Amino acid sequence: MKKWLFYVCILALNTGMAQRLPHPSAVFEWKMMPATLEGVGEERKLMDWPTETLDNFRIVHYTLQDSETMDLNTSSEHLVLVGEGLLSLDMSGEKAMLGPRSVGWIPADRQLKIAVGNKEKASFFIIEWEAEKVADELAPKDTYPLLFDYDEMTFRQNARGGRRDVMQAPTETLRELEMHITTLKEGEKSHDPHVHADEEIILVLQGEVEELINGTPYRLGAGSVIYLAAFDPHGIRNVGKGSCEYYAIRWITDKTGK
Repeated sequence: MKKWLFYVCILALNTGMAQRLPHPSAVFEWKMMPATLEGVGEERKLMDWPTETLDNFRIVHYTLQDSETMDLNTSSEHLVLVGEGLLSLDMSGEKAMLGPRSVGWIPADRQLKIAVGNKEKASFFIIEWEAEKVADELAPKDTYPLLFDYDEMTFRQNARGGRRDVMQAPTETLRELEMHITTLKEGEKSHDPHVHADEEIILVLQGEVEELINGTPYRLGAGSVIYLAAFDPHGIRNVGKGSCEYYAIRWITDKTGK
């Protein structure tokens, strides 16, 4: 009963509240995300709300068929994270391909055209945020798109599974953006419940996980997303058959820890 109340409260928060308080920790189970057809492709809207450190934080999942293309024109910096298939990206004339489980950071005000790269369907997340720009001395010198191919990431094995480090660097609006991919063996946990000052999202790529948030467990499958507000106790473990894999994405702004 507690879990269903949690989902209902989050839905009400996203759609009905006039006062835009920071989004609390929340889980978005893939099986419960309604799919709509608005314009091009299939769309699943998750978050679109301020957080404790971001003026707005938006996550949308898209599925494109082989002949479909999408133009993404946004003034915010954002991530393109591929779930399945191959994406063709045209970033203001710079062209590249992104495969499954790969991710790209795209600077603000960069026109982006997305198409399926292998004549089959492809699915991907667009994660974008709004925040004040960091001080000039902290900002990256170059603001070219950064693309990280899953197949080229170094896998560091450990007793629980392993890890792929993706990125840890400042961006236009973040003092630090850190991303890594964790693999857990069956039955393993990443760590005991803990807290930290920075906000975080978990995006499940494979298997089933149980995320413990403030003492309440939530079981989630592939495609699901978890948002963790600062200082909320949380921990994750593999509760499915075989290994699981997930992205962990954390960020630091001038408001972090305040």
